[in-house]
Amino acid sequence: MGIKTQKKNKSDLRNHFLKNENDLSTKLNKEIFDRFFHIIIKSIKKHKNIELRNFGAFKVKKMPLRIGTNPRDQSKIYIPEKFKLTFKLSNYVLKKINE
Repeated sequence: MGIKTQKKNKSDLRNHFLKNENDLSTKLNKEIFDRFFHIIIKSIKKHKNIELRNFGAFKVKKMPLRIGTNPRDQSKIYIPEKFKLTFKLSNYVLKKINE
């Protein structure tokens, strides 16, 4: 089995970031942190790919229309096309994790 780690949400990450950053005011650091996530979300909504050097890349993939099967009655159903978000970790971070 894998190592169990504590889950972190956005506010946990922000608090950790603020705890380690003392050069700017807390309010300014919060604004920088929130704006960073806002920019990423805004770009993803526009279906743009985002690459953060030495960290990873978010890619928006278009999943085509497909035919599926209803498990209850085995009838055919049409699954509409949709967008899917993927994340690929950079080799640099992958090496750091496995050191």
